[in-house]
Amino acid sequence: MPPAKTADLHLHTFYSDGTDAPERVVELAKAAGLSAIAITDHDNTEAYAVAEPAARQVSIELIPGIEMSASAQGQEVHVLGLFLDFGHPPLVAHLTEQQARRVRRVHEMVRRLSEVGVRISAEEVLELAGVGTVGRPHVARILLKHGYINSLSEAFAKYLGPTNPGFVPGSPMPPERIIRLILEAGGVPVLAHPVYLQGDAFIDAFTREGLAGLEVYHSSHTPEQVRHYEGVADRLKLLKTGGSDSHGDSKEGLPVGAVKIPYELVESLRQWTSRNR
Repeated sequence: MPPAKTADLHLHTFYSDGTDAPERVVELAKAAGLSAIAITDHDNTEAYAVAEPAARQVSIELIPGIEMSASAQGQEVHVLGLFLDFGHPPLVAHLTEQQARRVRRVHEMVRRLSEVGVRISAEEVLELAGVGTVGRPHVARILLKHGYINSLSEAFAKYLGPTNPGFVPGSPMPPERIIRLILEAGGVPVLAHPVYLQGDAFIDAFTREGLAGLEVYHSSHTPEQVRHYEGVADRLKLLKTGGSDSHGDSKEGLPVGAVKIPYELVESLRQWTSRNR
């Protein structure tokens, strides 16, 4: 009997804050025995066209995906979009503006860090990001380079986390707007890593606004938290999904395929899109 098919639906490349090329992510997914993946770069869809031929060559299903930023009551919220149409004009317009907003965000982060004695250059951060969507991990890598921290995790604990001096939200957009945008683009809006939010009330509220899925299985969730979010998803009739949230060497996290979900969950997502388009 062949092994059960599995998927990892939360992966990043150097088109956002990961360090691996899209083709390398596909290669790692094949080595991990995955049948399907979603590259979910932050506010960026460019990796798909690069990864798709590589995925087709090794018989891996590549699901169109993205991770989009929002803010709610001062908290940063990330919403995954799966199976969406990248050519949807309002989505394209939003991503263009978000790219510009992220550049402005880096300048503001550098300014705030300078007020606590941390001297780095926004230009150096942007150069590191290259073709990718610039984000906090790029700032963290520059902090590490200049000796302000001893590890990437220390950057978020000391300077870049939500309560730290260098934190600037990724987007002022309310989650309901991002959820609506994903729905209009034919995709499934999924709340990413819910453990990062303070309380389940947000999940209930977002569900009323059209949220369709919950990232139950994530590298930052303990087994107890997984069971909790399975219950939340069942109560709210949300689709369950998950992934490793791999960033290569950019974040101190897990590799591609470290979190695997049953392929049946991919089929449930696809069926939802066919019913709701």
